[in-house]
Amino acid sequence: MKILSRQNIIVPILIVILGFSIRVYNLAILPSGFFADEASVGYNAYSILVKGRDEYGTSFPLFFRAFGEYKNPIQIYTTVPFIALFGLNEFAVRLPSVMFGTLSIAGLYLLIKQLLEKRKAAFAIASFSSLFLAISPWHVHLSRVALEGQLAFVCFTVFATYFFLKARFYPRDLFLSMLFFTLALYSYFPARIFIPLFVLSLVIIYYRQLLQNTKTSLTVGTLFFLLLLPLSLHLLSKQGLSRWKQVSIFSNPPQNTTTIKHIVKNYISHFSLNFLFLKGDIDMPGQFITRHSIRGMGELYLFQFPLIMIAVFYLLKNKWGSVAPVLLVWLFLYPSGSMLTADSTVQATRSIIGVVPFQVLSGIGLFFLGKRFKKIDLGSSFLKLGFFRYFFPPILLTTLILFSFFRYLNLYFQEYNLYSSDFWGWQYGARDIVQFFDTHRIEYSDLVMAPEFNAPEIFFKFYAPNSCLKCRIGLPDNFYNPSRKQLFALSPTYLSNNQVLKFKIKKTIYYPNKTIAFQIGEIVQ
Repeated sequence: MKILSRQNIIVPILIVILGFSIRVYNLAILPSGFFADEASVGYNAYSILVKGRDEYGTSFPLFFRAFGEYKNPIQIYTTVPFIALFGLNEFAVRLPSVMFGTLSIAGLYLLIKQLLEKRKAAFAIASFSSLFLAISPWHVHLSRVALEGQLAFVCFTVFATYFFLKARFYPRDLFLSMLFFTLALYSYFPARIFIPLFVLSLVIIYYRQLLQNTKTSLTVGTLFFLLLLPLSLHLLSKQGLSRWKQVSIFSNPPQNTTTIKHIVKNYISHFSLNFLFLKGDIDMPGQFITRHSIRGMGELYLFQFPLIMIAVFYLLKNKWGSVAPVLLVWLFLYPSGSMLTADSTVQATRSIIGVVPFQVLSGIGLFFLGKRFKKIDLGSSFLKLGFFRYFFPPILLTTLILFSFFRYLNLYFQEYNLYSSDFWGWQYGARDIVQFFDTHRIEYSDLVMAPEFNAPEIFFKFYAPNSCLKCRIGLPDNFYNPSRKQLFALSPTYLSNNQVLKFKIKKTIYYPNKTIAFQIGEIVQ
């Protein structure tokens, strides 16, 4: 019993350490570049820390105005203590996502143990599932960047579901479940579609247990309603609808098909082999953004495909109590947060909540596959010794998993930054430009950066808060004044198209692949 107890503690701890290590390694410089949304999260957290206001002067807002929309509060407020500890830099801004990603691994272990209750398979399936989440390309990729609330959404949903299931035996845990579901709703826009549908499904599955504790259930329901009032009022406002209008299929109807067909196609694409196992987000038809996944593999490992198929077969055949309904409902609903967008292809970001059921199904499939191998009678006297049955299959599968994992690490840490640093990727170069501007600001009347980034003004605030007051966004076409001493940061494309300019180069900034990203210099007559 002591050995089992130690196993139950040591194994998940090792898995969590592995997951954290992958997510935090070289965090500040990989991916190479720093997107405007990340800089916005960081600067607003810094402003809250230093001034108690956001970048527009609003004191402790519930929703943050940024780039023509309003961002959710969770990612920004959770970034505040990390900036207090590590300063205003890329590492501090991305670290909350690492922490949410790591906590999700621990939460998934607890969730599966709770879902399977006292079954003998609970420890093995929980360990397999959390391990697959720890090394998941989909989850690791988005755990290393500060894109709005995606990992918080996953983390809070996992813990909310865990406490909901635990409340079957300890009714007061329903309060914790409600709190985590509330935090999930305040984390990320797609959560506002997925969470209500998922919670309703859980209520239907476990209505008997909820009815047994009517008073607690009603109290929790009332508190849930009250906590969601600010969010509801925000969603009904012009500001709250701004993001919905930008991305919704209903605000941006398709040109060559009907809205219903577009939604159905979007839904189905979330289960396509290309997205899940072969190409991932980055190489889906019509996709040109390189920020959301790596090239050369899907969002899941290819070896997971047969494991998921095995799991679905066993769950539908054996009907493990409420295990199958919870997992299959989660799987069925996961596209709901992104299928209503005007985009013609699935995106790894908006559909990130689907990473959970796929890892759990993989864990269940691996467990049943191992169980099946033990039952095979292969006849050979050599094989009867037990070598094949007990050693060869796990060695073969472990080798396959390790090969897939190390291949992913190589693709991400060695190759990804070579093609994901330009405008369609992480938009590398802003830090070096602003820091050079800030260092030489006393020498110049104007310091002008070309608008080669999304919302480029945010980088002046992030990299040189309150000091780069003479910094501007623009091109020589509008800003050049021979009577003023000026410094320009321009792309090689602009300079090659305007060769009449005599440009005295002060600094050249290179992408990680050694091509020129920007050149900083003066225009001379």
